[in-house]
Amino acid sequence: MKIKNQVLRITIATVAISAGLFAFGTHAAQAIDRALIYFPKDGGNVLDQPFIISGKAAVKSTVLVWIDGKLVGGAAVQKTTSKKATTNWFTYTYKKSLKVGSHVVATQVVKGAAKSVLTTTTVSVPATWRRKVDGMMVPTKVWNQLPFGVMIENTLAARPQAGLSQASIVYETLAEGGVTRFLAIFPQAIKPKLLGPVRSTRPYYVDWAKEHDAIYLHAGGSQDALQEIGRLKMRSYDGLRNVGAKYYSRKCYGVHCLFTSAVQLDKLVKEKKLTTINAKSSDGWVYKNDVPLKNRPKSASSKKLTIDFNGLTYRVVWTYDRASNRYKRQNGGRLATDRNTGKQIRAANVLVMRVPKEKILDRKLRIELKLIGRGDATLYRDGKAIQLRWWKKDKNSRTIYYVKGSQTQVEFNRGTTWVEVVPGARSVTYK
Repeated sequence: MKIKNQVLRITIATVAISAGLFAFGTHAAQAIDRALIYFPKDGGNVLDQPFIISGKAAVKSTVLVWIDGKLVGGAAVQKTTSKKATTNWFTYTYKKSLKVGSHVVATQVVKGAAKSVLTTTTVSVPATWRRKVDGMMVPTKVWNQLPFGVMIENTLAARPQAGLSQASIVYETLAEGGVTRFLAIFPQAIKPKLLGPVRSTRPYYVDWAKEHDAIYLHAGGSQDALQEIGRLKMRSYDGLRNVGAKYYSRKCYGVHCLFTSAVQLDKLVKEKKLTTINAKSSDGWVYKNDVPLKNRPKSASSKKLTIDFNGLTYRVVWTYDRASNRYKRQNGGRLATDRNTGKQIRAANVLVMRVPKEKILDRKLRIELKLIGRGDATLYRDGKAIQLRWWKKDKNSRTIYYVKGSQTQVEFNRGTTWVEVVPGARSVTYK
């Protein structure tokens, strides 16, 4: 591989000299078609770095790349298996970081004595961009960092949980025996000082974590969940195994006592070199700003969204606060608070997703949920209830939410979203 790279560098230097860099159009030069650049688009934004340039050019040629007038490298265009093909794909990765602002990218195709005219593209690196997991505006370099996905317990003994109020997305549904559990998604930049209790996983939580390409933290799991982690090639750090145990600590004795922390999460991403990797997931949901106070319905403050997962202990109530445009959570008849702050948990969006009745799998009452296909959902946002349809093509796809009766994706408010996944005919009321 080193020899191949050295040969490519020598080739780039040789063709650059023979091309005379920007000295085009001499009578001795032969013409060749210029490169077709498919990415980046002219006038587009560069969000993910390292910056990648891709397109098509003549087979067995070299595509030289300039950025802001400086030759930075090139890419060889390989021949294809088709004898009739005269062009093939090329990709060039600029490994340095482009600074915030506008940049001119130029390419030239060189093949022997033949050289093309320049193909130029102007791109911009914005100073800020919406973070993929919650729509918050952040420096562009961190908009698409790998997030954390952490399994959090919700038995009575685990309450109040630590760090849950800082999550960008929380999925809540049944784990087994009528007991609910959370998958909490955190931006990598947000690391609660204490986070937990961390518990075991199930296959459907794994699938949700995969939707976000999350760094997955859990304490063991059912056999089919652990197999799903392997099948999906997750970045999994199991607190019950040696490879992951050092990123957790026990605060007491028992199954409700495993926690992680800001210090341990920071150690994890640095040791595993995960700070500069971009998430390989879809563009995320669509986000918007909160509506002004005058446009928020006054009547919504008197209504309660009640979700009855399994009796009082696992009954969830969300109450709308018009002044902050946030929904305040209760669980088991009490305020749901964060152990770290003592403050009540709030959400910008509460999404109730209806799925078919669960299938009981074993004597431990573990369940299977059908999450592929289509179904109904309701988004509670800005004091209003918006009827939706959800769609998930397969296990490798992101769940998308459309306004009912349309092909338009619903807009979420920037900030925290709780996804309440309700199987079967369990009671959900809004009154």
